[in-house]
Amino acid sequence: MKVSPSPLKFFNFLAFLSLVVVFVFLPTIPGKEEPTVKSATTANLLLPQPKPGSVAAPSVSAQAVYIFDPDSGTTIYEKNSADRLYPASTTKLMTALIALKIYELDQVLTVKTAANATGQTMDLARGDQLTVENLLYGLLVDSGNDAAVALAENYCAPQSPQGGVGSCGYSQFIAKMNEEAKRLGLSGTHFANVTGFENPDHYTTARDLTLIAREAINNAVIRKIVSTKEVVFYDITAKKRFAFESTNKLLSLPGVRGLKTGWTPASGECLVTLVTRDGKSILLTVLNSVDRFGESEKLINWVYDNFDWKTI
Repeated sequence: MKVSPSPLKFFNFLAFLSLVVVFVFLPTIPGKEEPTVKSATTANLLLPQPKPGSVAAPSVSAQAVYIFDPDSGTTIYEKNSADRLYPASTTKLMTALIALKIYELDQVLTVKTAANATGQTMDLARGDQLTVENLLYGLLVDSGNDAAVALAENYCAPQSPQGGVGSCGYSQFIAKMNEEAKRLGLSGTHFANVTGFENPDHYTTARDLTLIAREAINNAVIRKIVSTKEVVFYDITAKKRFAFESTNKLLSLPGVRGLKTGWTPASGECLVTLVTRDGKSILLTVLNSVDRFGESEKLINWVYDNFDWKTI
């Protein structure tokens, strides 16, 4: 004969089960915080600090200078770093950042109005078809204005959830550049074009430009391209050949890994430089200099001669 469990035994079993459930799931109850573990990276953060007997920064002609440790976020030196100035072709760092957000590297773009670009160009012709990756080499190694325009004029914003065609074209790409500047908190920066042509509404600061460079070096593709001294590639037909040498003469210096040059009559000589020596990195921006390469080299050597990176 089958015997049913007594009500008392059944109640005791439910009580035991509820205790088990509470014990097992207590750590996940909302509001119950787990202990925070300090990471080794945070605990051993290295900061640039002046050496005993260090000397002042050398005098340079550059109207604005900003030297920054991208790993710790420490300002090492600044001169007029908040002044709004023309960035010239250093603008193309932001052009590259936006292009990498909206395109795939192997995506093929067709040259349209970019064939009419003036100034420094990679000699694109209307109808040329190149991958985004190769256009980025033309943009950052050769500083091609036509490469910048080709990347911008092919942009189409994603369609809205309600359907319909997204907005397309050059001006929408520039809007993305300004959105990114706002996202990065760059209150002293505004873009009116993708190349760096002089325009009263196109400006940045040495500090803002350095922070754009910091964002850029987080991207492995940009790091690779801006450190390239020479490059050869073809259009998708493999018939049109492009061969360039970097406009950045500092790439031959120890530890220099890019980033971008710029010049117009109004901007003067501009340069953003990434340097890593003995595992210690700096970003250096000079704007409106009469000798961007010589003055940047002087400032780079000053930093590494006069600062040690120490654990906090």
